[in-house]
Amino acid sequence: MDFEQLKAFYTLAQTKNFTKAAESLHLVQSTITMRIKQLEERVGKPLFIRDKRSVEITQAGLALLPYAERILKLAHEGLSEVAALQPYEDRFTIGSLDSIWTFMLEPILKEYHLRYPKIAIGTKTGHSSDVIGYLLDHIIQLGIVYIPPSLPNFEVIPFYEDEIVLVGSPSHPVTQKQVVDVSELAQLPLLYVNWGPPFHEWIHQSLPPSYVPKLQLDKPQLAIDFVKEGLGVSLVTRSTVKAELADGTLRQITISGSTPPKRSVYIVLPPEKKHRSSVEKWLNLMREFGYPV
Repeated sequence: MDFEQLKAFYTLAQTKNFTKAAESLHLVQSTITMRIKQLEERVGKPLFIRDKRSVEITQAGLALLPYAERILKLAHEGLSEVAALQPYEDRFTIGSLDSIWTFMLEPILKEYHLRYPKIAIGTKTGHSSDVIGYLLDHIIQLGIVYIPPSLPNFEVIPFYEDEIVLVGSPSHPVTQKQVVDVSELAQLPLLYVNWGPPFHEWIHQSLPPSYVPKLQLDKPQLAIDFVKEGLGVSLVTRSTVKAELADGTLRQITISGSTPPKRSVYIVLPPEKKHRSSVEKWLNLMREFGYPV
């Protein structure tokens, strides 16, 4: 399948206009028309429905679109990989989740950047499934995730267990109690963060079936900020509130009866990448920061 045809197809799918697609690719409109026609002949189905006013993608086009996007993205990453080798000795790209970057990896990344000026560094952020996808597509060399993949050809290294704790501001009435039973969680002003399995299963066993959180947040930092303001209490990982617990901005509230399961963090990488110099340097630096990898 011709790369330039795919590029014309993807651009037209985004713009839905032959003129705009041609302008975007710095081509004449007839070239875009020809490339789309050749691609349609190749796949044996129309990819777009055209009339004088609009261009609409067909079901066949929608089926092809994610693959075209993936191919173009891989080509871009491959060119970036090669380009980064000049003037650098190597290029290292690592993927992880926003919460892991913010509360665990940021100081390691900063030190890596300062210590190894001859290595070009890139980061990718997404959910655990996104990070595994980046590994499969060779966009990153190493991923750090909460949910390990059940796929062959990857080495999975458990390196950290993060405790989930209930926290509140020092002045909040719930914090004053110091201890709450797990059966009381449903009555608390809980700012809910879903930490995924197995936390998801534990919280559903601990709360009534009809329970609906008043405020559900997908960013831990939002929950922490609101807890500091006294809006409620929240179940968060200890790593996210390490500084606040140390300086007394937040306090831990003990849960009796049943404690939340720990949140495991994993390094995932292809075995052949483990001994690449840039990867070894990252793993050694994690050990310096106290992580047993």
